[in-house]
Amino acid sequence: MANGLTPTSTRIIRAVKAELARRDKSGVNLTEALELSSNAIYERLRYEKPFNTDEIERIANYLGITVADLLRSAQLDWETAPAQPAIELAQTAEVAA
Repeated sequence: MANGLTPTSTRIIRAVKAELARRDKSGVNLTEALELSSNAIYERLRYEKPFNTDEIERIANYLGITVADLLRSAQLDWETAPAQPAIELAQTAEVAA
């Protein structure tokens, strides 16, 4: 588990980031929707903490999609990408070099 996150939590974070990008939004836009500080949002987007289920529901509502849509996006990531965030893959490559 990277940074204590499960592979599912990692994929959900990547799905949130992808759905934000598709809508030309950033983590800053989530602060009001989630009623969290920007630091709390970025802890999650930096793979330091997982989103909880209430936050996932609020993110989906903010994005105008269902929780199922967001989880499908995470499932697609599961089928097409490794479990580690890109930053970890880069760090692993640096260590191996």
